[in-house]
Amino acid sequence: MAIEWHISPMATPILKLGCSLIFTISLLASSSAQSDTYIIHMDRSAMPKAFSDHHSWFLATISSISDTAESTFTKTSKHIYTYTSSVHGFSASLTQSELEALKKSPGYISSTRDRQMKVHTTHTSEFLGLSPSSGAWPAANYGEDIIIGLVDTGIWPESESFSDEGMTEVPSRWKGKCEPAGTKFSSSMCNKKLIGAQYYSKGLLANKPEIKIPMNSTRDTDGHGTHTASTAAGNYVNGASFFGYANGTSSGMAPRARIAMYKAIWRYGGL
Repeated sequence: MAIEWHISPMATPILKLGCSLIFTISLLASSSAQSDTYIIHMDRSAMPKAFSDHHSWFLATISSISDTAESTFTKTSKHIYTYTSSVHGFSASLTQSELEALKKSPGYISSTRDRQMKVHTTHTSEFLGLSPSSGAWPAANYGEDIIIGLVDTGIWPESESFSDEGMTEVPSRWKGKCEPAGTKFSSSMCNKKLIGAQYYSKGLLANKPEIKIPMNSTRDTDGHGTHTASTAAGNYVNGASFFGYANGTSSGMAPRARIAMYKAIWRYGGL
């Protein structure tokens, strides 16, 4: 950025130095106020008895370390998600000084900065050397009642690969859910094959609030998530071909397994 100073030739070197210092300090203050998204791992046993649940504890913690003079609502709006299953904690949009203050808070264990990820894919049964007629693949009954969770670009539920034809009832141990609302996606689109569908866009919007998401749901508009889900656990599809070539029956690696799709990869970057 070019800055033109209009100072009299008679101005003293001290005045010029003062202008330079003010400009430098202003830049440093602006840089230190930049926020990033972090996943915070907390010790659940450290929650003070004054709180009725961990979610309210997290909100209070965020408010207490906020380096803004804004309202409590604005401070706690830094909060993005609360986690209570495989990890205990929360995610939030924090400045570097807020993160350092959080590290001194009771119950803090660790933090992981959000970063963009690239999607990947690979070959399946041929790559693994599996046989459809003998060995580990048929011995495992093609993944019957295994639940495969995928973090990807979402899923296209109408695909024949996600038909529940021939599937048994959903195992009672399943504790997940099918997101009840979202753009062009409803819980009725889940079945005995696609048993879970949720989407996570709050972290993306926290980092890039100017973005407008046209398909804010678990529905796949990229194709990668649908591809990997069908590769992993697509049901049998008779008469599949590539524009009439290689006609046959297609299936995933575990055609009798269940699918739970978690959409956390967007065209703007992973969350």
